[in-house]
Amino acid sequence: MLIVPKVTKDELWKGIIEELFEDFLYFFFPQFVEEVDFEKPYEFLDKELQEMIPASESLNRRADMLVKVFLKNGEEKWLLIHIEVQGYEDPNFPSRMFVYNYRSYDRFERDVVALAILTDENPDYRPSYYEHKIWTTRIRYDFEMYKLLDHEEEEFINSDNPFASVMQVARSFIRNQSLKNDDDLLSLKLQLFRTMYAKGHNKRVIRKIANFIKLYVFFQNHEYFSKFEHTLDNITKYQPNMGLLELIRKKTLEEAEKIGIEKGIEKGIEKGVVKGEEKGMTKERHKAIKNMVAKGFSLDSISDILELSLAEVTIYHQEIVAASYFKEGSTLDETKEKLVKAEQQIVLTDEQLVLIFQKTNIQQMLENQQSIEAIGNKLGLTPEEVIKIKDSL
Repeated sequence: MLIVPKVTKDELWKGIIEELFEDFLYFFFPQFVEEVDFEKPYEFLDKELQEMIPASESLNRRADMLVKVFLKNGEEKWLLIHIEVQGYEDPNFPSRMFVYNYRSYDRFERDVVALAILTDENPDYRPSYYEHKIWTTRIRYDFEMYKLLDHEEEEFINSDNPFASVMQVARSFIRNQSLKNDDDLLSLKLQLFRTMYAKGHNKRVIRKIANFIKLYVFFQNHEYFSKFEHTLDNITKYQPNMGLLELIRKKTLEEAEKIGIEKGIEKGIEKGVVKGEEKGMTKERHKAIKNMVAKGFSLDSISDILELSLAEVTIYHQEIVAASYFKEGSTLDETKEKLVKAEQQIVLTDEQLVLIFQKTNIQQMLENQQSIEAIGNKLGLTPEEVIKIKDSL
């Protein structure tokens, strides 16, 4: 089952900048980036930026970003880089740049570096400063402006910086008169992927940029998303259902909920169970995987959406299957035979299967209001062992 997340361009820009932030700095600030101390973590201040924007303005927020980075100056000094991605003409844009700058400085009392990336199609739209005069008083605020239309694709193709590939994608769709239908769009996206892939970026970077390419301009017919991913697989053996951007994972979950997947997936994520912090299986994880299998998701897709390794998902799924056999009254040996007949490689150890057997039977007997002593006698366990397993349910 293919789920195509609905992601806006602004969200895509924010997501890719966050994922490739170091490459972003090297691309746009080559003369200053050596001053940045990447040994110290940078921080995206979305919450702080939101607090500086009135509610009426926040409804129409673009891909505004505020980022804190540390410098190599021997002190704990840091600066804020304010980023705007503007894809259309907005007469209030210079004013907004100015307002965000002084609000940022007023809030943090730190230097603010501003960058406006203009991805629109009008060569004459070139805001690079804000100016206001009243009588003898004048305010002028200049900010860095990067006009994508000023640059040709060859410039990005010849750069080894991964973020140049991102810029090439965006540049390719400006005034592209050759795109008449989904077939043309598919050819362009695959061409962009091949160009990016040939640069030899690591697998993680390739995955991120591939998703940017896939979602930057939507196909009218969603079947073309499958064609795109299938072709990528043929080109590189790249698996598009692994390691998606956090943004795309979130949007995919939203789409999944719309087609009837229960909220157990999201609850599991909120509680941190998809990160693998705890060793035991949780009810949320069980429920999420069980529901997704019932909806026709492959184990690869579940691995992707829940951000679990395929090995983990396989183990968790086999635990669910084994528990279902035990509930039907199967013994340990019978359950192993059924797993083999179902053409599953048994990935659970004997100890894990025994524990699942005990948990399943204890839960059923407790539901039938049997005593701890009676359960222990039937399963060959001490009352203390039964209580311990009961508490883990």
